[in-house]
Amino acid sequence: MAAHTKGLSYLVRDKTESSFLEEMQGRAGALPQYQPAKLSHWHALLNRYFSGEKVAFEGPIHFLEGTPFQKNIWRTLTEIPYAEVRSYRWIGDRLSLPGAGRAIGNACGKNPIPILLPCHRVIRQNGSLGGYTGGLHIKKKLLEIEGHPQNSLLFSSSK
Repeated sequence: MAAHTKGLSYLVRDKTESSFLEEMQGRAGALPQYQPAKLSHWHALLNRYFSGEKVAFEGPIHFLEGTPFQKNIWRTLTEIPYAEVRSYRWIGDRLSLPGAGRAIGNACGKNPIPILLPCHRVIRQNGSLGGYTGGLHIKKKLLEIEGHPQNSLLFSSSK
């Protein structure tokens, strides 16, 4: 996890601390400062989330990377309610981007703050899971933590 003075910027999975620091140095051009107290709010929320508690991830977020298109997609992800799913088309409709499902999926795949910006709640229009950068097993596990009924991923077109 890494934050800018303006807000949380990254939540990284599957990396060692040294590889994460190296990546952050490459992205930011400087070695990040180690200040765990500044991230304690986010750590506490994530611990509650992984314990199965319904959590509203509230707090400042600051994107250090991303195109305006990607940032719009990432902000729209926060509109998907806990334990519910929406389609790539739903996001496209919200942003007046008909037919942009593949580009929306690519933006979701570059999400710098997964879980907090819940790209795991985005599925295909036909109800199948679609993809997930961390692997479908993680997407399924996150939906399971939220209590989403895995056996009924199909949803109405109103979502």
